[in-house]
Amino acid sequence: MINPGVTMAYQQGPPGGQPPNYGPPPGYGYPPPTPPKKTNVALILVIIGAVLLLAIGGCTALVITVANKSADEVQKALDQFTPFPSFPSMPVEGTGPAHEVVLEATGDGGAKTASNVTSTVGFDLKQEAGVPLPYSKTVQASEVPGGISLWVQNAEGEGTVTCRIKVDGKVVREATSTGPYGVCRVQTNSLAQ
Repeated sequence: MINPGVTMAYQQGPPGGQPPNYGPPPGYGYPPPTPPKKTNVALILVIIGAVLLLAIGGCTALVITVANKSADEVQKALDQFTPFPSFPSMPVEGTGPAHEVVLEATGDGGAKTASNVTSTVGFDLKQEAGVPLPYSKTVQASEVPGGISLWVQNAEGEGTVTCRIKVDGKVVREATSTGPYGVCRVQTNSLAQ
């Protein structure tokens, strides 16, 4: 029985709905959201750039060092270089009268030295290295098989080398080579020009 003078109070929930922490937790039944991925793209690009910069700088320094060293070593080798041994004179019987043959080489525009001067009179080969320019050599020769030739190589990185053959005072062959380490070559098969 209910006592009429006593009022009973019922406790009601919070106004507007359910009490706090009532029901399933948030995200119940769904996987938790994935956190955003952290990327280190900028750091990776900076590291790759630094490595490339160091590699390019190192390669450049190496090439410059080798080039400078190589140029010095090439010059030293040219100063001491005789590409072919000089062969002993081989007697060649010429025919006809003897002629005065002058083998000449001159340099212009910075060509001061020939790294190699090679001459043949018949089958007699002579070779000289590190020859200052101008160069001149006089020989007495008759008509010989194989003729007469002169090769001259510029030892410098610039300039022009001219080589010529004169027979009895008259220029019978002349050639010019321009540029670094250029080679001029002249040859005559007959002295009767």
